[in-house]
Amino acid sequence: MIRRAEDEADLAGWCEVWTAITPRDPITVEQIRGRLARQPWRLYLVAEEDGFVGLGFVGPTDSPGRIAVVVRVLPRSRRRGLGSQLFEQAFAHALEQEPKWLSGQVSGADPDALAWAERRGFVEYGRDVELVRRLRHNEPSPPAVEGIEIVRVEPELHDAVYALTREAWEDLPLSFAVDTPDLDTWLEEDLAGPIAFAALDDGEVVGFAALMERDAPGLLEHGLTATRRTHRRRGIATALKQTQIAWAAANGYRELVTYTQDGNEGMQAINLGLGYEPQPPWIRVRRRP
Repeated sequence: MIRRAEDEADLAGWCEVWTAITPRDPITVEQIRGRLARQPWRLYLVAEEDGFVGLGFVGPTDSPGRIAVVVRVLPRSRRRGLGSQLFEQAFAHALEQEPKWLSGQVSGADPDALAWAERRGFVEYGRDVELVRRLRHNEPSPPAVEGIEIVRVEPELHDAVYALTREAWEDLPLSFAVDTPDLDTWLEEDLAGPIAFAALDDGEVVGFAALMERDAPGLLEHGLTATRRTHRRRGIATALKQTQIAWAAANGYRELVTYTQDGNEGMQAINLGLGYEPQPPWIRVRRRP
């Protein structure tokens, strides 16, 4: 049975399937409720067959005119038409929003998923590299960068950090336009984690990096690491990441995960140099309505 997820049980089932398939990117009912409050047109579908076995999703992306369409089915329930039924309902809802593009993501570890998307008219247009850093108890303290002070982000720095984030978003090596989230969304999504750090040069914000909580024991995700254009290639981004690693290890976390756009070789090199291990990529796909 496929239906719209609206009550607590269905939304919890949606989260259960999502987390089972993407354990490093779990989601909670509370997060879904918050996003629905901002965009009531979002669609969450569940497929139930002796328990929750699949999900569908339609929602916004960070690119104007582009809507996300997502279908996930647990391995034990695939090849029985559930994915096609979920897609048909999600596709119809997406068309009602009159998008210019429909997009999705499939795991590079699942070639069947990419073939499934291609049969429905989607083509690859980019990849996100997933990297994981397993933490030790005795992670070293980060070395100092001359003239730079790294501090915890407090509310009085929010406006300056947000301005730096907007600058960094403009410089991402993407093949499509993106909209920077508004301040309220940024505060709710990017600063909702346990800690964020800013790099200061004579009191001015020149770098920023946040850690975001994930509903998985011992796991944190890196948000955007941003450095002011005038201060790049001075080791600030590396120092921010090292500060995050040391803080996470000291506070009992076991693993950090980060996602870097294919083409952002600079940040990938920093991550690899700090001991992050590449995982199968996430492949971005899209099609016209």
